[in-house]
Amino acid sequence: MSRYMLTCSYDGYNYMGFQIQNALPTIELELMKAFYKVCKEEVKIYPSGRTDRYVHAIGQVFHVDLNINIPPEGLLKGLNAYLPKDIFIKECKLVNEDFHARFSAKQKEYRYYINTKAYDPLTVRYMPYIPNLDIDAMHEAISYLIGEHDFKGFASASIDPRKSTIKTIFHIEIISKEAYLEFRFVGNGFLKYQIRRMMGMLVEIGRHHFEPHRIKEILESKNPCDSKYILDGCGLYLFKVEY
Repeated sequence: MSRYMLTCSYDGYNYMGFQIQNALPTIELELMKAFYKVCKEEVKIYPSGRTDRYVHAIGQVFHVDLNINIPPEGLLKGLNAYLPKDIFIKECKLVNEDFHARFSAKQKEYRYYINTKAYDPLTVRYMPYIPNLDIDAMHEAISYLIGEHDFKGFASASIDPRKSTIKTIFHIEIISKEAYLEFRFVGNGFLKYQIRRMMGMLVEIGRHHFEPHRIKEILESKNPCDSKYILDGCGLYLFKVEY
C-alpha cells in the first residue's frame, strides 16, 4: 500500500463543501469518482480540513492510501483528466505512512476577500461587496485575536463538545488593494465557522456597530450567540497548509 499527498485548488461555489454528503455535489465526491476511474478502487480521502459550502481553496491538502503502485505524476495527470474544470490537482507525491494531512499540519493560512469599491456582478461569487469600512478600527480589533485563546465564542454552536476550542492564531493582516481588502489569517488550526464569524464581527466593527474591544468580550463570554454575524463562504479561501 502506498500513501500519496496531494495538493488541490477548487472553486467552491458549485459545491456543498468539501465533505461528502450522500449524492449532493461536494469536492470529496468528485475526487472519489476520479480516483475510482483512475485506480479502479474506492479510496478514503483524508483532508487537512473540511471547507464549508461556497468556500474556495488554493492549497487544500489531502492524503490517500492506494493498493496499486502508480507514479505520482501519472496519478496527477489521470485525476485531472476526470475531475471537473473547477477542481484541479496541483501536486502529488509519495509520503511516509506516518504522514497525515490533518494531524501532521503545523499551520494553515486562510484568506478572506471583500470588495469595497463598487458592486461587480462578476466577482460576487468570490468576494462579498461591503463598502465604507473603517480599516483602522478593524486593525485595532484584530490585536485581540492574535495568540492562544479559547475561540468557542467564534465557533459553530454545533461543534462536538468533546473537541477542544483552544487555538492559536500566529498572524492576522489586513492588506488594502485598489478595489478590495485582503484579510490573512495564519494559525495552528481553525474551528468550524471561526474565520467567517471573526470576519463578521470585524465588519460590524468596521461599520462602527461595535467598538474594537467587543472581540475581547466575545473571547471572554465563550458564547457563540455573541458572534452571530457570519460572512458569506464565497469570500473565504484555504490558501496554504504547512507541514
